[in-house]
Amino acid sequence: MVAALAVGGLLGSAELPDPGPALAADPVPAPAPVPYGGALDNPDPGGSFDDSQVLEVAMLGLGALNGLAFAAVVIVSRFRGSSAAETRRALMTRTTAGVPSGPRRRGAH
Repeated sequence: MVAALAVGGLLGSAELPDPGPALAADPVPAPAPVPYGGALDNPDPGGSFDDSQVLEVAMLGLGALNGLAFAAVVIVSRFRGSSAAETRRALMTRTTAGVPSGPRRRGAH
C-alpha cells in the first residue's frame, strides 16, 4: 500500500512536457457561466420553506437530540452502574441454576 502511494505521488508530481507556445489564432475562452444565473448569491428575500425542507430540518434536530440523549445515558450509566467488583461478587454467589445473580432480599424464602 505504501509502495502504491509512493508511485502515485511520483506520477502526480512528474512534470509534463510543454505542448509548445499557444497559437495566436487560439480564441480567448469565454468566462464560465454563473450557476443558476447568480440566484444562489442573491436569495429571494420573500422566499419561504416548503414542507420537505421543514421535515429535513426537523429530522436533523431529532438526530441531534437522539445523539445527546445517547451520550447522557452512557454518562449516567457510568456513574450509577454496578462496579466490576459487585458484578463479580454477584456472579460468584449464585447457588443453583435458574437463580438470578444480584443482591437477595433478606428474610424471603
